[in-house]
Amino acid sequence: MQTNLFPRKLYVELATLCNLGCAMCVKHSSGWDCEDALMSRRTFEALSPVFSHLTTLNLNGVGESMLHPELPAFIAFARERVPQDCVIGFQSNGMLLNPSLAGELMDAGLDRVCFSVDSPDAAQLELFRSGAELGQVGHAFALMRTAAARSDARALSLGAQTVVHAQNYASLPDMVSWCADHGAEFVIVSHVLPYNAADAAPSLYVSVSRRCLDFYLEWAKLFHAEGLDVSHSYTAFYAVFRTTGQQRLVDLILAMKEDAQRRGLQFSLPNAMRVDFARLERVRESFARAMDAAKARGINLDLPETAAREPRACAFVQDPSLFVACDGALTPCYYLWHSYSAWLLGAEIRVGQRVFGRVPGDDPLRVWNSAAFADFRREAVQEEYARCADCSVAPCDYVQGFPKPFAKDCYGQAVPCGSCPWSGGGFACLR
Repeated sequence: MQTNLFPRKLYVELATLCNLGCAMCVKHSSGWDCEDALMSRRTFEALSPVFSHLTTLNLNGVGESMLHPELPAFIAFARERVPQDCVIGFQSNGMLLNPSLAGELMDAGLDRVCFSVDSPDAAQLELFRSGAELGQVGHAFALMRTAAARSDARALSLGAQTVVHAQNYASLPDMVSWCADHGAEFVIVSHVLPYNAADAAPSLYVSVSRRCLDFYLEWAKLFHAEGLDVSHSYTAFYAVFRTTGQQRLVDLILAMKEDAQRRGLQFSLPNAMRVDFARLERVRESFARAMDAAKARGINLDLPETAAREPRACAFVQDPSLFVACDGALTPCYYLWHSYSAWLLGAEIRVGQRVFGRVPGDDPLRVWNSAAFADFRREAVQEEYARCADCSVAPCDYVQGFPKPFAKDCYGQAVPCGSCPWSGGGFACLR
């Protein structure tokens, strides 16, 4: 991997406090231990050595960026130091925007803003994002369009982000149309990352890889043709005296295992059997209708994968990115931006924040080029880590994060990417 001497994209978390109580927020995770805070000016300005190398500066994180009283000032400070074509933007729930602030943001040099819209129905939106009002989101779009219409303003890209789950995915085409009606040029769709067991079932993302699902469906046709039910595999394997049908089922499963090995495929039959293929097809159909709606309205729709892609791809490493937490911690990616608990692969995983340095005490470029940070990026982009969702024993002690913190996976890799949902393409953010 060619070493990138500078990050090209910078994600700066200006706030960890928020004016809403969204049910899907990481702040509800049992492992969340970050205090509500605002980034200090000293911390933000300490990032100056990075600014001249950027193509993108995103000023958002866990909290609501508009709660930071110096948001316009920070944008103006950065605008004077980034390249002319660097895109400065942030994501917001839009509840705090008013005409004065919209004008200040444009005067400061804002290029892009993305508002959260999870439903075109006001009651449903408030259910998902406690305190959110659909009318105010629509008003926020209008305010930014008005502020950007001034002749001296920079061109502004308006967009929306939505989080899809079992309760709202069917309305995604209508949500896309609603955003188009309010001037959105793009819509980013992401799955919900469950932070507890109760949120796991509504999550639509299938972490088993598509190649394993295709392999399973290929063999399922053989089982079906012989009138065998693969869900009876446990009974068949452990029967003291097998019937003819049970023996045939065992023989086919062993043949399937050998086929997977010949193809070099790590395959978990139990994980594949747990997939709701009927729901997966309904989600794909809704996504297709949403894409049709986006094309008809001329907006760009960024859809997530419905099942983990292979090969994996980390946009944060491939497009060199640096993440800065509110307290100045320098981290490599969205997954490791903070410490929290998530419910992945059917059990709790405790994700530990990966910190390589901290501003203002450390020079961010020196940290970026440190051996430890460079090694992390090199190992992540090589993708030689385990595929945990395709493994029958995951999450195991290697990746679960307790009783001991993650150190290495079962392949000996020091990056926790095997359990990361972003590399599989199921999760998206403003990039």
